[in-house]
Amino acid sequence: MSSVEGTNLFNYTKEAEGRKVSYSTSGGNKVVNEGDTTLFKKADEAMGKDQFLTLLVAQLQYQDPLNPAEDTQFVAQLAQFSQLEFTQNSTAAISSLAENMQAFMDMQNMQAQSITNASATPLLGKEVRVMETSFDYSGMDGREFNIHLTEGNKNGTVLIKDPDGNVVAEIDVSADSIKGGDVEMKDNQGKIIPVKWDGLDKDTGNKCLGGKYTIEVMNATGAKAAGYAYKDGIVSGVSFNAGGAALTINDSQFGLGYLVNVKDPEKV
Repeated sequence: MSSVEGTNLFNYTKEAEGRKVSYSTSGGNKVVNEGDTTLFKKADEAMGKDQFLTLLVAQLQYQDPLNPAEDTQFVAQLAQFSQLEFTQNSTAAISSLAENMQAFMDMQNMQAQSITNASATPLLGKEVRVMETSFDYSGMDGREFNIHLTEGNKNGTVLIKDPDGNVVAEIDVSADSIKGGDVEMKDNQGKIIPVKWDGLDKDTGNKCLGGKYTIEVMNATGAKAAGYAYKDGIVSGVSFNAGGAALTINDSQFGLGYLVNVKDPEKV
């Protein structure tokens, strides 16, 4: 005699596919039709609450009348069903919440982007200052920089790094006072000269190769930023892309996040 008698509904495997479910009545065996065995065909896959309940009903329907399932077993299986239903409902709720939060964040980003784009257009034709954090080096000549030290830093060190992140130059700079300000270097005759990198690697003395270089201005210990390199120029164009609005200054593009200040034409 073959009957559905497991203690746990999750223990059925595909072995059940080759069996007919039957039970004994009046000394004979009745074979359940082939369609009923489809309940077990996906028993080793993830089971939903509907499949679980169907399987539980089938177990009760085809149990051995002479050896029925115990009450404790039935209660345990109902508890499993309740836990499964709760888990699935919680998962669905969390998934719905995540989708709603993502939609809200996308909307907020679009609104913020619109505000940012709207604030960029009035800068056309204005003289502005933007931070310069990187530059394209040709590998031929040196490079001049404008450096600003932030308040509280009278001295700083300009670090230039190659495309691999190696420091190839260290240039000491200073401002007139602890209040910081724009750096004005002077030669032996007292003439103001720009901060300049000669294009050589400080360790090898060799000419550095061309590529994308970065520039940082650190304090004496190198522990934190003490200023920044900058460019002054007229905004000749504004472009919009996935990264936000960008200002075109001297044929180079700078994101709005690099904007330091906008000069008042009446005070220039």
